[in-house]
Amino acid sequence: MQLLDLQIAMQRAKRRGGRKHRATLIVGGVLLILAVTFAALFILQQMLGDLPHPREAAAQEISVTDSQ
Repeated sequence: MQLLDLQIAMQRAKRRGGRKHRATLIVGGVLLILAVTFAALFILQQMLGDLPHPREAAAQEISVTDSQ
């Protein structure tokens, strides 16, 4: 019986140490997800800025047809 109590105590000690590690892992994962999300949003914003705007495209078409 004492051997079982000792084994149970050892298992509980292992679990307590694992909780700290688990919390660190979860927080790190959430921060990684947020960083990747912000990076993706930044890239999409840059891509959106590179797209031609409809007003600029219409103005260029008008100027091309006027010069011909």
